[in-house]
Amino acid sequence: VVGSPDTMNPKSAGVALQQVYLERGEFPLWEPWSFSGMPTAEAFTFISHLYFPATILNLLFIKGILAQLLHLLFAGIGGYILLRSLNLSYYSSILGGCAFMITPFMVTMIIFGHGSQMMTAAYIPWIMCLTIRVLQRPILFNVGLLAIFMGLQLQRAHVQIAYYTWMLAGSYVLFTLVSTYKVPEERKTSIYGFGGFAIAALLGIGIALVIYLPSLEYTPFSIRGGGVSGGADYNYATSWSFSPKELLTFIIPSAMGFGGQTYWGNMPFTDYP
Repeated sequence: VVGSPDTMNPKSAGVALQQVYLERGEFPLWEPWSFSGMPTAEAFTFISHLYFPATILNLLFIKGILAQLLHLLFAGIGGYILLRSLNLSYYSSILGGCAFMITPFMVTMIIFGHGSQMMTAAYIPWIMCLTIRVLQRPILFNVGLLAIFMGLQLQRAHVQIAYYTWMLAGSYVLFTLVSTYKVPEERKTSIYGFGGFAIAALLGIGIALVIYLPSLEYTPFSIRGGGVSGGADYNYATSWSFSPKELLTFIIPSAMGFGGQTYWGNMPFTDYP
């Protein structure tokens, strides 16, 4: 049973809101238990019901930890398909997909109550695979499929992971466009691919606007957006960022300690290397 503070704290309000949702048959727009009351969707609380795959899974009575584990499997399958699209062998692709699925970052996100972070990250290999397909064959089907996956990733609502993914995919698209622009037989396809990616991104944003438009309206009243500078200050915004010296942990995972009291990096605290 997962019982971390970041799991249990939101659950207290979530259980009550779920009860309201079941009794009234309508989405609760307000929760009165935090900060003397605040809106739900606007404050990014109780928004799992606005995530389309969760609606499907709920109809199948799949929710909670089981839904998260299915996303973990989804991540592994995506890793396998991405590597196969890059012409790696069958066994190498299976190994790579499994490695992505069970990497400590993915697993610990479930344990420490950041399931939305893991589920958002599960879309990374799928989006990269479809981005490559759009660049190679910028047909309507590929563009539409990429738009759906980008929109669903945004709907899962861990914004940082989503924009990291889009930065990665966008960088790859720009690199491909620049590197093939001087090759006449590839230039036209690359330009169409760039356009297809841009269209997919816009459509993906449109799919997720049901979550993000209310949040934009609420931003001036949020503790993270209502400051004098119009947002969180630099120290707060970067308090859990990956400092340069912690790059060493890519080679030696325990270079900054094993988490808990043994951690001596720049973050306020962390529970694992």
